[in-house]
Amino acid sequence: MLKTMLSTPAGTVRLVCICVAIASLLAVAPWPYGYYQLLRVVVFFAGIYCGVMVRRSGAPENQTFVWALFGAALIFNPFLPIHLPRELWAVLNVGAAALFGFVAYRQRG
Repeated sequence: MLKTMLSTPAGTVRLVCICVAIASLLAVAPWPYGYYQLLRVVVFFAGIYCGVMVRRSGAPENQTFVWALFGAALIFNPFLPIHLPRELWAVLNVGAAALFGFVAYRQRG
């Protein structure tokens, strides 16, 4: 099943989005600080990758998701980090999980 999922760009985007959604949901639990640093890197690069790939798909109804994915990459970027209280990060993590989960759901592949 994994091989067939990775055989198309939409399948790859779907798999990446599922992994990021799970990692973002796990971030609500207390973890060492290194997990959150890694999550920033993962969400940043996944947001850019998935945004570009969804944009390339050309479906006009998905263009809102492109901007939302780029926005998630901007918020979670590890190079110029945004420092927010833990409670707000919990909300953003759940929001990122919902975004990436919905993008994974919408991908055909």
